[in-house]
Amino acid sequence: MRLYRHLNEVDRRSAVARAVAIGVFDGVHLGHREIVRRTVEEAYFLRGRALVLTFEPHPDSVLNPLAAPPSLTSLDLKLELLEEKGVDETAAIPFDPEFARQSPETFCRQLLREGLNASHVIVGENFRFGAGAQGSPQVLSELGERLGFGVTAVALTSRNGVPVSSTRIRGLLQQGRTMEAARLLGRPHLLEGYVIAGDGRGRALGVPTANIAVPQGLVIPAPGVYVSRSLVAGQEYGSVTSIGTNPTFDGVDLRVETHILEFDHGIYGQRMRVEFFQRLRGQERFPDVEALKAQMWEDIRRAESALAARG
Repeated sequence: MRLYRHLNEVDRRSAVARAVAIGVFDGVHLGHREIVRRTVEEAYFLRGRALVLTFEPHPDSVLNPLAAPPSLTSLDLKLELLEEKGVDETAAIPFDPEFARQSPETFCRQLLREGLNASHVIVGENFRFGAGAQGSPQVLSELGERLGFGVTAVALTSRNGVPVSSTRIRGLLQQGRTMEAARLLGRPHLLEGYVIAGDGRGRALGVPTANIAVPQGLVIPAPGVYVSRSLVAGQEYGSVTSIGTNPTFDGVDLRVETHILEFDHGIYGQRMRVEFFQRLRGQERFPDVEALKAQMWEDIRRAESALAARG
């Protein structure tokens, strides 16, 4: 998949027809997937390309930085997930105050028609754009008629009568409800980062862990112990992941530590990905090291059973 970071990088040949999906697509959840599916389908009918137009950084971090939420996905992961769904191109356009002030008409003319050569635009029915969020799917459709592109507004995807949204998923993860979040994402939530040195306590207890340096600004599930799957050095392994501050040792900093089952290799400095399945328990302070060690082995036993049941 081709990535454009600025409009001047985009292939503007008139022969290149594009179906363009617009949105932040944080998480690439079930609702996003439906928009992407419709975009790829439209591109097929146009005999053109499916392009996703998204924004970096997240518009909320510019419009309301004090209330900006953490992200479900990094840009790299977002691109990977979009490519898996058949997207040909992604334009991750810089979002800044000047961009936010442009009118709906300027957005449609300069960005969609002249910048991306859009033949058809696909958005969610709650899509808003332009200064003061003046633009709606109806406004987009009216402007599209004048500028020469069609518009499809996709109904929101719902589960249990509630629309699937990044906000809803974020809240579930922050409560440790990773299984429910996975049903809305269409996949397990995951974190990735480089393995860094820790305190070495896990190895001393007979349960070595990989400490993952998670980039700032990403959603980390609630503190607790989770059944997980880890991808490292191109291989997948069952694992148990602890998120917390190590209260038994009076820790302060939040850590993501993973014990990889049936694995004993040095992986410091390597990039590692962890998928979260189910939460086994919350974070606890134990009276002594022996009690902690006994619970760690019980967590491993339960995780092994859960992973075996998954197949």
